[in-house]
Amino acid sequence: MSNYEANEDSQRESSKSNITRLPVVASLKISSIYLISGALWILFSDQALNAFVTNKQLFTRFSLIKGWLFIAITAIFLFYLIYRTTLRMSFTERKLHNQYTELLSSREELRQVAFKDQLTGLPNRLALYENMTLLKDASLFYVDLDDFKYTNDTLGHAFGDRLIREISTRLAEDLSPSEQLYRLGGDEWVLVTRLAKDRLQERAERLIGLFERAVAVGEHRMHTTGSIGISHFPSHGRTLDQLLQNADIALYYVKNRGKNGYAFYDGALSVPLQHRADMERLLRHALENMEFELHYQPQISLGSPRIDGLEALIRWNSPVLGRVAPDQFIRIAEETQLIIPIGEWVLRTACQFIRSLHENGTDRPIISVNVSVVQLIGQRYVERVLDILRETGLEPRYLELEITESMVIESLDLIADKLSRLREHGVNIALDDFGRGFSSLSHLMRLPITTLKIDKSFIEQIPESAEDQPLTGLIIRLAQGIGLKVIAEGVETYSQLDYLKKYDCDCIQGYLFSKPLPATLARDWVRTASLPGSISQ
Repeated sequence: MSNYEANEDSQRESSKSNITRLPVVASLKISSIYLISGALWILFSDQALNAFVTNKQLFTRFSLIKGWLFIAITAIFLFYLIYRTTLRMSFTERKLHNQYTELLSSREELRQVAFKDQLTGLPNRLALYENMTLLKDASLFYVDLDDFKYTNDTLGHAFGDRLIREISTRLAEDLSPSEQLYRLGGDEWVLVTRLAKDRLQERAERLIGLFERAVAVGEHRMHTTGSIGISHFPSHGRTLDQLLQNADIALYYVKNRGKNGYAFYDGALSVPLQHRADMERLLRHALENMEFELHYQPQISLGSPRIDGLEALIRWNSPVLGRVAPDQFIRIAEETQLIIPIGEWVLRTACQFIRSLHENGTDRPIISVNVSVVQLIGQRYVERVLDILRETGLEPRYLELEITESMVIESLDLIADKLSRLREHGVNIALDDFGRGFSSLSHLMRLPITTLKIDKSFIEQIPESAEDQPLTGLIIRLAQGIGLKVIAEGVETYSQLDYLKKYDCDCIQGYLFSKPLPATLARDWVRTASLPGSISQ
């Protein structure tokens, strides 16, 4: 123990001792004053009587009067002391009672604050743990809004808060008297019910139905959907934590299955969730452990036998999981925001690679890099792209950023301005996977797109007979009519090549000429590739 702590303990003990001695000291003082006063009264009063009263009978009478006077004064004095002490005690008691009442009131207010969600007024997670002492026959419905983060990012947190309140009201109004609703935070609620197990499916369908009606938030009317995971005592857990965890696993399954639905927990659902957790854990260290590499797929110009550009495609070679396909880890990277540092690494590495090709060859192909919506709506994305171009010394006109059609549909208002700023600096913008979604021409006209990449599903529809006219040719002519360069992805046969040449497609990309190659092989391919002259004919 330190000297400081020892001094503090000593001071506390001394304080306690002083408090204990205070009543004793006060009592001793009063007793001493009374004893001295009594002795002085007797001594001086007897001397005064002896000096002025010589009659023995009269002396006895005055002595009696003197005694009664002393008793009266003593009584008055004691009455005053007792009255003052009692008054102080009564005042202190009232004060303590008031303080105790205020303390109880404050405690209840603190309890209300601690156990109530401040945004919606619903009981919160602490209240759930406080109230769920009896789990017998309880079922948990773990409710979550679909794509709420997107709503928050696009319409703002104030709008998101109003949406949460509206959905909370809707859920609360649908409760039966025996059910309780709790808001865990964000866009998550837990509904506790003790309905019979055979009625849980009906209850889940009713909950899903609550989301079908449009939500009015101020001047906005929007449709939203919800996902629900369900667990039941005791088959899915015997503690609240187990029930919550398993309901959350069921919810995650619904989200992966396509959202807007419900699922009951099953032990088999935990396996993919554990796999995802392992992948997320390994992904967090993949960048610093240099487990990523870029492959490059050539884009061949049909107007001349040359390489027009290369698309950079990320690959993950995990020492634990082996080679992991991008479609297995990109979504996890987006959900965890790891896509931001990974995306910067991809952009920098790709720019350095294409810059080295420019320095060591006569051709100057462009480099195409895929961009996630998470990157694009993040802060300072435009500045980071320009910084990387300056760091690598690559001219902006040799960089092409690829955005997906689904990104345009979901985030048009958020990304349009940033893409325009990049285009003003000379960066090219490509719309990838065109035709997979439902974007309109008005969307295309609002964005500074320079290149249209036709989804491979359209290329696969190109028939062997050139007499047939699939939709692909119309897309090519439409895009070129509004001044866009057109790249056909997934070209694998010469009949597809002939068809694309017939409709004057600008570039092709696919296994017909090259699969994605590691940097060393891609560099050699660009330097030594001999493209057939028939391509440009």
